[in-house]
Amino acid sequence: MRLHLLFLLCGVVSGFFSPISKPTVTGVVSLIPSTSPTASRTPAPDVSSWQYDKNRQSKHVHDFYKLFGWLKSGDTIRDFEMPRAIRKIQRILHEPETGVYDQKMETVMSRPKCGYVQPYNETDAMANETMSRRYVLWGPKWDRTTITYRFINYTSDIPQDRQRTLVSEALLKWTQYLPISIVPAPSNVRADIHFRFMSMGPGENAYAFTNMISDGLSLASGLVNITFNDDYNWADDRLFNYTAVHEIGHSLGLSHSKVEDAWMWPYYDAKLGPLHPDDQAAVHQLYGWKNPRWKRIDNNSGTKYIVQVSSDPLKTAPLDGIYQLRSSGQVLRHDGTASWISIDNNKDTVQIAGSAGNVYQRHTDGSIYKYTGSGSNWQYISPPSDNTLEIVAAADQLYQRRKDGWAARWSGSGTTWLTIEQPSMSRQIAVTQSKTLWNLLVSGEVVRSYWPYGNGWTIVDVNADNIAIAVGGDEFYKLQSDGKVVWLDMEAYFWHEIENSGSVGIYAAGGYLYSRHRDGSVWRYTGTEFIWEQLDAAATSAGVIGDWKGSVWEIMRSGEVLKLVS
Repeated sequence: MRLHLLFLLCGVVSGFFSPISKPTVTGVVSLIPSTSPTASRTPAPDVSSWQYDKNRQSKHVHDFYKLFGWLKSGDTIRDFEMPRAIRKIQRILHEPETGVYDQKMETVMSRPKCGYVQPYNETDAMANETMSRRYVLWGPKWDRTTITYRFINYTSDIPQDRQRTLVSEALLKWTQYLPISIVPAPSNVRADIHFRFMSMGPGENAYAFTNMISDGLSLASGLVNITFNDDYNWADDRLFNYTAVHEIGHSLGLSHSKVEDAWMWPYYDAKLGPLHPDDQAAVHQLYGWKNPRWKRIDNNSGTKYIVQVSSDPLKTAPLDGIYQLRSSGQVLRHDGTASWISIDNNKDTVQIAGSAGNVYQRHTDGSIYKYTGSGSNWQYISPPSDNTLEIVAAADQLYQRRKDGWAARWSGSGTTWLTIEQPSMSRQIAVTQSKTLWNLLVSGEVVRSYWPYGNGWTIVDVNADNIAIAVGGDEFYKLQSDGKVVWLDMEAYFWHEIENSGSVGIYAAGGYLYSRHRDGSVWRYTGTEFIWEQLDAAATSAGVIGDWKGSVWEIMRSGEVLKLVS
């Protein structure tokens, strides 16, 4: 069975292409209009009275629902259902859910938009809770690594060589991340993708459309066409580029994203820049990565876990790096190239920790040692004690979590430790770069104490579902038993749910946050709520760590240690 798909990038140009300053784009060519931005050949509608135009509001709401597959073919949203429908849109737009059509909705939905009607998705359509804001895949993709394209004709608005250059730059936006290439087709070979221009009539407000045919699994060569509406003036390079990038995304198998800043968001706001992490995650899901993602740096079944010792980005310490502890008690440091150097081999070692260029180990009897940086020499800093549960290194400090419900901090001299009273039994402690001490209690409560910890504890959260905490720099995150990851906005002092996809473990370093799911997959937070980049899909992943600069390492259940290289 062949599937037919039509994508339309629709809307009116006038009013959206005023001159802007030259954008800075990482990894791709920055575009500057070759002529002054020009208006559409189709007049823009008068939107000055949108507040009183219920028909216009209703049309926009219906269009939005069709773009995301929330409306069955032929169905309409009745008047009494409109407030609920508007609240659902406001949720996607990060707006207060008032149920009243507002200026933000009018601004977004008056922009040029894609006319593709996504097939009805009952699960998404009936969802009342926060929906996953991320990319959508059509399903089929290309089953080859080299894809060809050809221009059928050109617009008369700009020189033909400029049109070819703009399309090449739009293709590069995608292919720089993928293990595929999209190249001009030889004259004697049928192209996979065709670009063409045609008049769609004075009443048509589409920028372009992409029609595709598939057998349900793979896209069909020669039957994927990107058509630009030549009733518009294409002299504005930004207009041409954005339209081409969006449509090429469709031709690779992408539908629309619920992320406003993504290139595959169906409403166009004329901004330029590199692909959004959501767009990258979408094509990575379909095609993988351009280069091998992971490089093996060790493979030993005796490896228990790995830790990363790093300073903040402005500092580098001699002992910064990756360390591992083996079941034999051996501690090794990676030399940064291809070898591991043993710095201790004591069967009593049960834990290692480190931060800011300092490395520590804990023995079975509770004694604690600091690495001197020379050979296998370690400084004795804490006597044996069965009260010590774990050590935590953060900033330039070292802490103990203890069985008696207290914490202790090494004074930095000899074997002297300073005790810190805690309100109850602790499950986990974490410390920020500014030395704020966070404590997850066994009750699920989260409490906090500021350096130097003389003013007691503040209860920050009371939730029995809290099972883990993490800090990156001065940012604080928590993991709940339902798999949700939550971030604390320190300015608004408000909890923000940022993931709801079944996390079982979180790790943070500097400005980076990582999540491991029940299926073993590893994800990195993009900074946009619910948008995570998948780093690995291996079911055998046991954990992930990283440094302040974004380097990532993964340990597998087999003891294999991998480094993210692309």
